[in-house]
Amino acid sequence: MSAAGASTSSQIQTREREKTQAGPPSPVVQFWLGPHNEGLLDHPDSVGRITGPCGDTMEISLRIEANRILDSRFRVRGCAVSKACASIAAALAKGKELEEAWDINEIQIAGPLGEIPPDHRHCPLLARDTLRQAIENYCQQEKNRKT
Repeated sequence: MSAAGASTSSQIQTREREKTQAGPPSPVVQFWLGPHNEGLLDHPDSVGRITGPCGDTMEISLRIEANRILDSRFRVRGCAVSKACASIAAALAKGKELEEAWDINEIQIAGPLGEIPPDHRHCPLLARDTLRQAIENYCQQEKNRKT
């Protein structure tokens, strides 16, 4: 992110924190200001990376052992809704077997956020697809190791 972009993001975060002093922030703002599982894992077993139709890029990295996701992290270059959805997807995947994590859907990802504006309804789909890509990449790597 450029210095100007970082400055703008910082200004927006400051403004949103000031708004929360007047009342509770929306769930999207809560995840944006305090995301869970942000950052990428060192030496992950797999990474999924997708750029959505809006231009937001989402990455989810996984640590996997015995077909179970031990840890998951995300990184997003995009809007607050994308960041919130990636945070939720990474949290939902943690501790699940690969098949269970594959079944995480956009409704489960969007649920904690409440109402999502119509122009951001693709964000939970982007998070679902990025998680699935990470799982698919891992399965393909394992298949290639066995052949």
